[in-house]
Amino acid sequence: MKSAPIIVLAEILNAGPASEVRNVEKPSGIGGPMAPTIPMILMRISARVVFGLRGNEQGEIQFYSWRFAGGMHGGPRLFDVWPGSNHILFLRREGDYLHTVGDYPNYDVEISKDARHGKQVLPTIIAGLRPNSLNASDLLERIATAQIKAELENVDCFCESFGFETSTLAGLTSPLYVATVLDSFCHAFPNPFGRFAACEATAGEFAGRCDAYHFAREAGSTAMSAANLAEQRRYCEADEPSFLDKLRARQWPLTQFDYGWRETTERRRMDVRIFASAMDPTFRAEACEIAATMPEARDIPECAGSETRP
Repeated sequence: MKSAPIIVLAEILNAGPASEVRNVEKPSGIGGPMAPTIPMILMRISARVVFGLRGNEQGEIQFYSWRFAGGMHGGPRLFDVWPGSNHILFLRREGDYLHTVGDYPNYDVEISKDARHGKQVLPTIIAGLRPNSLNASDLLERIATAQIKAELENVDCFCESFGFETSTLAGLTSPLYVATVLDSFCHAFPNPFGRFAACEATAGEFAGRCDAYHFAREAGSTAMSAANLAEQRRYCEADEPSFLDKLRARQWPLTQFDYGWRETTERRRMDVRIFASAMDPTFRAEACEIAATMPEARDIPECAGSETRP
């Protein structure tokens, strides 16, 4: 997606089939239906460009994308193109036609138009997508940060989580990047409800971040929430040794974000960095001790200056 020549935020207007259903060979290594082939159908989709991020596309556009055509499915995220939905689209030009840069899983990021209790997320996201509006210099990181920030700004109680899956943004950027952004917003965010949601998200999604429940309590939650947070923290801390044991034993994959990815040196290094950037001091120290024994991770920046370094 990073190299897509055309990237736009667009509102879907309509979509219809442009071909018959075809059974095609299922791509390897990405999960999904347990079958050698999957049913796909080519869709013709019309959309209105709301905000351009790359390329010169404006106004109404038409593009094509192959979609999963039904049946049991438990794998990659699908392209849900219903009229009125907003997506960041990653497109390429094929002759006179536009086509998504990938088909399965689809390469898009769906964005809420009307968020919690009628609040508008889309204008906030558009503001965050403008150049120099955020610290993130990378375009995909800017997209991820803008969506996280917009969602958190619009949370208005201590009982809600995100309106999107962290795995989507982790795939767009990296699990480490998403964890870093959520950690930062958990420590400090203008909207206390949003800060609470960021803390719950990072503690629930990333290992070694049980201290996030403490920061969630600092956000100003109710007494009932405090009791619940204390219980969640106990469960979280009880799981921490098993994560470290898996890292110590090199038992890949270590996180839920690794499923469907090829195991590579860079992926292993990324996992160790997630552990070594943990909030919990003891967890972080043990992760750095283990990293020091791993050729692919002994120089990670999160452990620089650690007394455990050889």
